[in-house]
Amino acid sequence: MPSRYRTSRRTLAAALLTVVPLVLTACGGSSQEGASSAKNELRFGGTVISTLDPYLTGAYQQQFTTPLYESLLGRDAAGELIPGLATEWKLSPDGKTFDVTLHSGVKFQDGAPLTADAVKKSIERGKTLKGSQVATPLKVVDSVEAVDDTHARFHLSGPPGAIGNILASEAGMIISPNALNNPDLGSKPDGTGAYTLKSKTDAELVYTAWDGYWNKAAVKNSGLHYFQQQDSTTRFRGLASGQLDLMGADGNQVAQAKSQGMAVYQGESTNLVGLLLNPKAVPQFGNPLVRQAIMRALDRKAISDNSALAGACTPTVQPFPAGYWAHVNALDNDPSMNLDIAAAKDLLTQAGYPNGFSFKLTTTAFSAFKALVEIVQAELKQIGLDVKIEILDTNTFITTRAQGKLDAGLTQYATGRPDPSAFLRDYYMPGGVYNYANVEYPGAADLLAKSLASTDTKVRSGPTQDFVSLVTKAGPTLLPMCSLKQTYLATTKVSGFNTTLLQEYDWRGISVSN
Repeated sequence: MPSRYRTSRRTLAAALLTVVPLVLTACGGSSQEGASSAKNELRFGGTVISTLDPYLTGAYQQQFTTPLYESLLGRDAAGELIPGLATEWKLSPDGKTFDVTLHSGVKFQDGAPLTADAVKKSIERGKTLKGSQVATPLKVVDSVEAVDDTHARFHLSGPPGAIGNILASEAGMIISPNALNNPDLGSKPDGTGAYTLKSKTDAELVYTAWDGYWNKAAVKNSGLHYFQQQDSTTRFRGLASGQLDLMGADGNQVAQAKSQGMAVYQGESTNLVGLLLNPKAVPQFGNPLVRQAIMRALDRKAISDNSALAGACTPTVQPFPAGYWAHVNALDNDPSMNLDIAAAKDLLTQAGYPNGFSFKLTTTAFSAFKALVEIVQAELKQIGLDVKIEILDTNTFITTRAQGKLDAGLTQYATGRPDPSAFLRDYYMPGGVYNYANVEYPGAADLLAKSLASTDTKVRSGPTQDFVSLVTKAGPTLLPMCSLKQTYLATTKVSGFNTTLLQEYDWRGISVSN
């Protein structure tokens, strides 16, 4: 059943979602409640983005571009589609076209009107731009037709199920037609967002609430000031001293924050800590019994409770968190999925490796992951596996993983954006970029096809959950260990902040009192 809304643009109170431990940021939004209502700037700390071109930014950097650009569709705190620049959307019965109706009266920051032709040109740039980070999800779009000024039609060349979520992500952010060919777009943005860019350096990003914004009533602060502060201890000191209003935090900072009277926000996310196995480098990993043995040897509660994560990671055997439509409620309680050393040893024996084998486990230099690989090393030693540890800097790790030049990798993995099908395809389907040996899970392809036949999550949830169950029970090549919680700290002057499952950011609804 197609999703169809006849409501105005979302006024969802802001959610800056970042995940402990890697991406640590904060975000907000604000609103104009009258000439006499004083509005203050929201100040926060984290890492500063290199480019503000929404089609060139990396995953989970949406918090930097959302103040400047808006997507055609949005998503609520649970990940369900809501209006964005489009007030209505509808998938055709044959699944070959997806129509959106644009909000009227919206202008870009250069004064150009938002039209279907502007949408067409912007999407075409996303598909063809050299280095585009949105070209892959937009492959499902064959072309965009401007039916009239407020009606755009997407002609689809593949399964339609993910199109709504794709247009709710960076791929759906619309750029002014006057700026599409601007070589300086990365530092001179031109969208329909609630804020203009005042300044950008390697140390700071400063946004100012835009007086010409079409939905000024949603904006409850005067601007956003983002400080380059990668170290969470530095951010904590800034929050405690009043230099910051909101920050992304580590789980082990919660107790201290509460003792100092700070506001603490925690929520689940679609990021997990997992163990990626490469059967191409270690042939033993190609045996599903070996993968099942490793799954049974992992003490997920011990991993979650260790001091590096401080309980900010919920033990799980599956990729999607509770509360999300792709989550399988009964799977985490299945005794055949969880810790049992004797059963793990028996599985290794059945696989033909009663004396175990050795491999190298690689992770990044982030302190939490360095602690986790040592825990995993000790746990797998109990079933006879000899694990050698390798620590790489983040960029080298990412490159090594992308090239398939690791035996196994432990790090954070994103599962929900732009759509769950992207994660399932990349890690569990033949041809997936991180399914190095093209491991097959019989029946999975049919379930993924059923999931992508509709944009309605009520229709998609059944086959998606069946896919997750099938792969998990078969022994996945990416073994989830825990689902990361987001942790944020704020002063008591901050209001209107909340977390969302998909780590998507609407800054407008956060206010800071005097």
